[in-house]
Amino acid sequence: MTPSVFDPGLESITVAETELSDVDGEAGELVVRGYPIAELAANATYEESVALLLDGDLPPADRRETVRAALTDSRGLDDAVRTLVETAAAAGVDPMDALRMGVAAATLGTDDEGPSATALRVIAVVPTVVGTYWRARRGESVVDPDPSLSHAANYRYMVTGERPTAAETRALDAFLTTIVDHGLNPSTFTARTVVSTESDLVSAATAAVGTLKGPRHGGNLRRVFELLRTAHEADDVGAAVRERLADGDDLPGFGHRVYEVRDPRAAVLSAAMERLPVGGEFRATVRDLESAGVAALDDRFPRRHAAATVEFYAAALLYAVDIPPALFTPTFAVARVAGWMAHCLEQRADNVLVRPVSRYVGPTGRTWTPVEEREPTDGVTERAAVEPVSETLQTLAEPARLEVLFALAAADGPVAYSTLRERTSIEDNGRFNYHLRQLRGAFVADGDAGYALTAAGERFVETVLADDAFPADP
Repeated sequence: MTPSVFDPGLESITVAETELSDVDGEAGELVVRGYPIAELAANATYEESVALLLDGDLPPADRRETVRAALTDSRGLDDAVRTLVETAAAAGVDPMDALRMGVAAATLGTDDEGPSATALRVIAVVPTVVGTYWRARRGESVVDPDPSLSHAANYRYMVTGERPTAAETRALDAFLTTIVDHGLNPSTFTARTVVSTESDLVSAATAAVGTLKGPRHGGNLRRVFELLRTAHEADDVGAAVRERLADGDDLPGFGHRVYEVRDPRAAVLSAAMERLPVGGEFRATVRDLESAGVAALDDRFPRRHAAATVEFYAAALLYAVDIPPALFTPTFAVARVAGWMAHCLEQRADNVLVRPVSRYVGPTGRTWTPVEEREPTDGVTERAAVEPVSETLQTLAEPARLEVLFALAAADGPVAYSTLRERTSIEDNGRFNYHLRQLRGAFVADGDAGYALTAAGERFVETVLADDAFPADP
């Protein structure tokens, strides 16, 4: 069966039903198990967030203590695993690679414990692996977890060797809860895909760590911090932002693929950082940079409405509680691992193999040629020559995109976004946005007055209508 929509990023494809979290990019809302993220992050410890995701409800006192005890009992590393992580650190291995190895090694034998116990072991051991790696990387003594400390406090303790204050622990709890789950993001989708093959939760976790490492997912946090540090050292934050954009650089931490307004998690982490009693000058820089970045991007791209993302305030908050920038992405994993495990358990409960299809665009009709009869090649294939044409045909092959083009062709002039949506039958907002993005640039222009066909778009529509290839009213 050929899919009706070619969507390489799967933005308009629903591949799972979940009770874990709901992301509304248009309204700028995130709900976890029915609770708005702002309310949850302002009140929950990370242990409570873990129980909420795994159980479905906020834990009563006895269940909360059971989860805390299970995490405490599962947090340690044996000597062999510790040596492995220390060796990786001494060799200068990337922290996310060391985390992937450490999680795999630290969870050997957990298959016999059952999926729920394995999930808790994976959640518990991630901060210990990160802390062990960092202390060894710096040539310092490894700090064992303290059973008297909470999950968040233990993480800061194992990284820095100092017990955090109550305010720092509260800020870290807010961070961990805010990041704990966020729909079917790339690493979570990876984890669910692994489990859909009936593989184990540890394999899913290590695959998710590898996915999170990528700079287009969690690996961008270091760049956000570098931007923050540059702004903090600048005499004029606004001028520094404008100069950066003028040089052709981007602004990491601004503009989210899902949210059309400010990322709700940015607001939560901003509030958490404001509650910290230290770092007033740095907090002022963060506020100034957000204002300057939004203003500069709105001036350059007035229709995009770029706003600060969770990465922007995640980098600021983690720096404020003394988490080293090199550990920003691993710290993201410390938080998100509970979401990965909850999604894995949910996938197991009603499993369907995740198996999308691809659209073949390569050559056809070939026959075998003996090696002595093959023509020499300079490395440029026929595929390279036809690629631009192939990509154009792919772009215009979707009926929904043709509908957008015809709606613009029928208009007297530029059309506002809301009007254009009303003139098509595409009801799903995400699907409409996806198809519009695919057309923008080559076939659709996005100007200050609204959307309109480019010259190429006009030629295409005129050709289609002249050839009567499609009915006049799509």
